[in-house]
Amino acid sequence: MSLLLVAAIITVSVILDYFIFDYEHKHWGWLKKASNPVRRSVIGCYLLMSFVIYFGLSFPYIKPFL
Repeated sequence: MSLLLVAAIITVSVILDYFIFDYEHKHWGWLKKASNPVRRSVIGCYLLMSFVIYFGLSFPYIKPFL
């Protein structure tokens, strides 16, 4: 898959999880009382960790294409 497509899928899945699928605040409820900059930084770090994990696990498979 292309890098842009993978980034879009991961980003959309995190956004959907935060805004739509977490309707009872079970996953992200602890973040409810945090300020907006803290929320943005937590979501950003979560996205960054998701990208690193994805590319770390798939590196042996994409290494021949680099």
